[in-house]
Order: sequence, then structure tokens, then C-alpha cells
Amino acid sequence: MVYDKIIRNKHNIKMKKEATKKIKTLRGLFPSEITVKVHRSQDGKYCAEIITYKGCFTESETFSGLIEMVNDAIKTYFEIPSKYFSFMPDYLPPLNLAQAFSVFPVKEGTKELIFENINAQVKG
Repeated sequence: MVYDKIIRNKHNIKMKKEATKKIKTLRGLFPSEITVKVHRSQDGKYCAEIITYKGCFTESETFSGLIEMVNDAIKTYFEIPSKYFSFMPDYLPPLNLAQAFSVFPVKEGTKELIFENINAQVKG
């Protein structure tokens, strides 16, 4: 009898070799950073245009919610199956840029922020 090799990933979940390969392939779609234009709407919501991917928009009631929605929008853009969402990289704006944008709270205006892939390997 032939058995598929079971391996453990960083989440300590047993996975078959094929699933691990699929996750690596999907993770390869994600760039090390994305450019996001953020502004407040007239009704006070936080709105984001993911400039890196044409036609990719999202919004949220809070800035922290917007970060989550940006990550969800990217996963949706790449048509990542929901069962793999937790294995995909996440993006966060650098704290100094968030502070420069006064996101605590955000004032009126529009800024472009670079969201960095927090799971990207450091090159060098």
C-alpha cells in the first residue's frame, strides 16, 4: 500500500504533500508589497483602492478593519480558496506611515500607503 507523506506546516497542521505544494504555489502569487490608496468617504468609512491590482477596492468602518479587508480583497483577487486563507501572507502598512496619515484617527484627505507583506522573506 502507498501512503501520501504527511508533513506539518508552520501552523502545526498535518497536511498532505499535495496540499503543501498548492499552498506554496498560491503564496508565490503575492508580491512583497502592494500600493494602497486610502481615504475617508463622506459617511466616515475608510476606503481603499489597491493600486497594485486594477479594479480592486474595499472599505470598512475602522482602519484596522480596512487592513483586514485589504488582505481579504487580495486573496479574493487571486481567487484563493477559503480553506487556504490562513496560509496566505498578510499585508500591513508600516507604523510610521500609518502615523503620518494620522490613522489614529484618520483625518480627511487621501494618502498612498505601501502595505508590506509581513511574511515575505528578507532578500540579501
